[in-house]
Order: sequence, then C-alpha cells, then structure tokens
Amino acid sequence: MDPSAVAPHDQPPVHYVSDGDHAVGSEEVTVGKAGPGEAQGIRHIRNGRSAGADIDAAGTITSEIEGPPTPKAERELRTAQRLVEHLNSQCGQWGSVELTSSDARIEGGIDATALDERGGPPLKIQTTVVERDAWQILSRVGTHASEQQLEAAAETVRQAILDKQHHPKHGIVLALDATDAVTTALPRVAEEFGNRHGAWAAGLGYDAIWIVGPPSFVTPLAP
Repeated sequence: MDPSAVAPHDQPPVHYVSDGDHAVGSEEVTVGKAGPGEAQGIRHIRNGRSAGADIDAAGTITSEIEGPPTPKAERELRTAQRLVEHLNSQCGQWGSVELTSSDARIEGGIDATALDERGGPPLKIQTTVVERDAWQILSRVGTHASEQQLEAAAETVRQAILDKQHHPKHGIVLALDATDAVTTALPRVAEEFGNRHGAWAAGLGYDAIWIVGPPSFVTPLAP
C-alpha cells in the first residue's frame, strides 16, 4: 500500500506503519487516523494472524481476528518487550526482557523483568490478556468477530484488571495485552476507561498500568 495514498472522502486518512519485531517476526499495522468524532481503526497482521478494529462516531466498535491464538510464553514476552521498547523511546534505559521462573510468578505475580541500565531496581512486569472470550473462540474455530459499544470495551479492560486483584501489586507494572486482539488498543477505549475508571485504577497500588497494543498503541491507564 502506498503510504501517501489518499483515503476516500468518507473514510479517515490512513497511515501505514511497518515494524520489524526481532522476537516474534515482522509485522505490519495499518492505522486509521482521525480527529474527534470521526471513525478510527487498527489493522494488524503478523505471522499469518490478522486482527482489526474500527470505532465509529457513535462509539460502536466492530472487530475481527483470524488465525490461531498466540502461545502463552510468546504472548507474555512480546507484551513485555513492547512495553519496554515504548518506555525506552520515552528516555527509559531498560535492558533486555526476560521471562521469570515459575516460582517468581506464583510468589510474586511477576511474569517478566528488565534490568535498569542506570543501576536502579529492575522493572517487574505482570501481563494479562484483555479479550479472553476472543481467545477462547479462536482456539476452537480460528476466527472471531464482534460488535460492542465503547463503554463495554472499557468495562472489558476493567474486568481484565480485576482478574489480577489477588496478585501482588506493589512495585509491579501491569501490562494488558492487546497486541493481537486490538479492540482495547483503540485510543478512544483508553480515553473512555480513564473517564470511567481512571481514579479507581490509580488507587489499586500498581506502579503503573498500561494497555500494550501494536506499535504506536501503547497507552498508560494509571497512575
């Protein structure tokens, strides 16, 4: 696709992004960029798996995913790596991500770590998927499509956080995985979540909570 191509007048302009991901293979993302009240969307393709989500001016989100679910360890590593890459792009100095041992997961609720190259404490990351229903359906039939309202997507994010309520929080960053099922990576979902649940999320005790989507769609939810 030509990055300079002009979209039809009734569609938002499209920005084409290609990003080489050394851990999990190459990926391509097509992003519908729009102003307030206009449609916006994400298209994400990687290793035979495709996902897309669009939201219209009324707040209706349509989404689709095709391809097998990502294995758990690969998903956790990719989510943590993408978060660290984003933090480093914002002047962080974190080293390579490593998945933790089973003991660290059980006792500390930590899925991955990255060393602080400035000598400070390591970054401790807990990951979880957001759209669990989608992954369950994908594992059975290989495709999933849905339609929901913006407030329902924000509630899905809240439920994903609640699912971790009994895990340790102090000193931990919670990374919500929206790298393949990309609905909750839409910017308006994070905005809606902040309006409805931002104060609640900030008071949970995590060092931070992030929605981690495709490249350019890593968004803080708290603090």
